[in-house]
Amino acid sequence: MILDTSKNSWHFINKGIESLNYNNLTQALSLFDKALLIEPENLVAQFHKGSTLYKLEKIKEAIESFDEIIQVDPKNLDALLNKGLALDKLGKNEEAIDCFDKILEIDSKYADALTYKASNLSQLEKHEEAISLFDQVLRTNPKNSNALYNKSVVLGRLGKNKDSIFYLKKALEEDSRISQELFQEGDKLAKQNKHEEAMKFYTKALEVDPKNVRALVAKGWTLDFAGFSNKDIFVFLDKALEVDPKYIDANLNKGFVLDRTGLFKKAIECFDKVLEIDPKNVRACYSKGVSLFSLKKYADARFYCQRAIDLEPNNVKALCSMVWFLAHLRKYEEALPYCDKAIEIAPGYVYALSYKGKLLLEIKKYEESLDYYNKALEIEPDNRTAIYHKSKVLWQLEKKKRGSILDRIRK
Repeated sequence: MILDTSKNSWHFINKGIESLNYNNLTQALSLFDKALLIEPENLVAQFHKGSTLYKLEKIKEAIESFDEIIQVDPKNLDALLNKGLALDKLGKNEEAIDCFDKILEIDSKYADALTYKASNLSQLEKHEEAISLFDQVLRTNPKNSNALYNKSVVLGRLGKNKDSIFYLKKALEEDSRISQELFQEGDKLAKQNKHEEAMKFYTKALEVDPKNVRALVAKGWTLDFAGFSNKDIFVFLDKALEVDPKYIDANLNKGFVLDRTGLFKKAIECFDKVLEIDPKNVRACYSKGVSLFSLKKYADARFYCQRAIDLEPNNVKALCSMVWFLAHLRKYEEALPYCDKAIEIAPGYVYALSYKGKLLLEIKKYEESLDYYNKALEIEPDNRTAIYHKSKVLWQLEKKKRGSILDRIRK
């Protein structure tokens, strides 16, 4: 295998962790293997390899990775814990307990080791001993959702259904709270355009509560933003809709992706679902209008674009959807008032400024068009659409200038 040795093992480890955040386990495993080819003794790469193999249900191979770490570092708590979990998965409860006991020899209050030891004791029919360990964890931290959940399982095995349900509810409430906090941290980062960092928090949120619909949609949106395929994106959006079929953001985001990839009828189905739940949803209205335009249903498209404006006259995206609609019908003069209103409401909205430049370009008002492209590029210097159309305006102005010179020469 030819490997780029100019990149050290940490390059591949970091790329592997990034792939895990995007749910690409196979790619992550390959990257951890590349790290280990460069630096076979790198325990971090070995640990991530083992964890990824575990997620891929390759349990025996995962144990081999954890054993590699334990041979070098017998007191590595993460490797011991994850080896114990892997052995538990194989039903080797006594061997799993041995791993957890080794951790407890080092740190007698290690909550996860106590919890998982208890769970394995219960599987060996030592239920009372298991409950004693859960209680030990919960005395230190009454909100430990892992201990709460596993205690509920053991109480269920003992036929104490009322108590079991009580602890299950407490575990779910705590998981939901922690998961929402993690999502909110990710959301803050996303608003700062730190999408890679945000993705880590969404992933953690879903590890705690796989039914966190806000985190599922956010992860789907981020994959879309990063250019992943519909299939990768819909894993998360469809999961959100399984949890809550009426979740508006999941339906909207799925509709946006479908529209952008040319699946206009399916996009409209998503927007219609939103409008069934919320008939006054402005985003669904103008998005449906755009999809209908793509199907050449112009009258219906205009109706929904106008409906969005009627619902929220100052919604700049609704106004700009009408601008887009009219511009695509080459009704540039008719589009201008909508564009002007959007700019009046949001003077720094680059899309509206750039589109005003385009409308003026189309009606051959080149000097005015250039002014609007310059305004757009002052705010967003790297806007490729504005840069491209500005170059067209400059070419037209140069052409006009040359024509004027030739006219003077002829006279």
